[in-house]
Amino acid sequence: MRICGIVAEYNPFHRGHGLHIHKTRQLLGPDTAIVCCMSGSYVQRGGPALAEKHLRARWAVENGADLVLELPSPYALSSAEGFARGALSLLDALGCVTDLSFGSECGDTAALDRLAATLVEHDTVAATLLELRTGIPYAAARERALYQQVQEQAGLLRQPNDLLGVEYCKAIRWLGSPIVPHAILREGPGHDAPSPAQGLCSASWLRQRLQEGDWAACAPYLPPSVCRSLEELRCQGRGPLLEQNGQRAVLARLWTLSPEELARLPGAAEGLENRLWEAIRQGSTIEEICRMAKTKRYAFSRLRRMVWCAFLDLTAQEAAAPPAYLRVLAFSDRGRAVLSLARKQARLPLVTKPAHGRQLPPAARQAFEKEALRTRLSHLFAPDPGAYAPGEEWTQGPYYHRPEAPAPPYNK
Repeated sequence: MRICGIVAEYNPFHRGHGLHIHKTRQLLGPDTAIVCCMSGSYVQRGGPALAEKHLRARWAVENGADLVLELPSPYALSSAEGFARGALSLLDALGCVTDLSFGSECGDTAALDRLAATLVEHDTVAATLLELRTGIPYAAARERALYQQVQEQAGLLRQPNDLLGVEYCKAIRWLGSPIVPHAILREGPGHDAPSPAQGLCSASWLRQRLQEGDWAACAPYLPPSVCRSLEELRCQGRGPLLEQNGQRAVLARLWTLSPEELARLPGAAEGLENRLWEAIRQGSTIEEICRMAKTKRYAFSRLRRMVWCAFLDLTAQEAAAPPAYLRVLAFSDRGRAVLSLARKQARLPLVTKPAHGRQLPPAARQAFEKEALRTRLSHLFAPDPGAYAPGEEWTQGPYYHRPEAPAPPYNK
């Protein structure tokens, strides 16, 4: 059995995600098991996911995936490199994943893998460091260093999905993993496109509509099961989880921190913690703080992640540590077969019930407990935080999808 990994956030799961899973099985075979490594309670741009992780995992297995693993917040709230390395470390540690599928603007796996190989070469690292001395941002320095070796191909790093694809290929090389990457040509609008196209839309467009309360506009681009559960979530006061609902809690935490504490955050370097501290003293919103701290060299997205890591007491040491366990959020019958293999071959403890978290080795248990607390903190961003039970993270097991009939084929 071929087992293909997909790294995702499903924030929310939309028809484009369903198309990606469909295309992956077209490429690798209809019996391919799809294992998703999905961001847990927080997402890579910074902030809470709009729905809690178990529900987003359920959306995935109801619409074609077979097994969903959690990507914990130290990696979900990381740069593209840390995000990819954390996810690939988990997929590789499962011990049975054979392939990796990811969306791509260019769809050229070989070109992206060549870029990955170039990036890890010593000469490129040295050239990037030299370019950084001119004061330009890291991403621009890396592209400039690459340009001398691969010329126009370095421009692929400007495309968000291609950039992540390169990082996935890098992570596979860094791990020495036998996982084979596959770039799937992305259809429809771009990553942050302001409007739908070709019957598809971006997740950012959907999030904006949901935040504005325009739920009807989202329906054509979401699977029916996602539409239904989003409406239930709203009626129950459990979602969507929005930054503005809990912004006071974030600011209260930021106001207590010293420059020394900020210096321990992922992304803190070259005195950036001092600049962020000054912005915290003057800014009155998360966006304002990040905008005040931003410079030509330090990207807005990096500062957003630092702010959210500060709120969650997430340190650079945590982000640099390898994953300590594999947590299952949802599975199907085919996913159950993957789990059977993983129980024999996995190189990390497999957590299939919340109670298993208390039985982990000390370091892994500490990581699990921190993630449980961070998940509870995400409930502060719900319309009604009281709709979540305090101990919910320790009682909610993975969702098992029992379809009465095979999942319907993807229809664009």
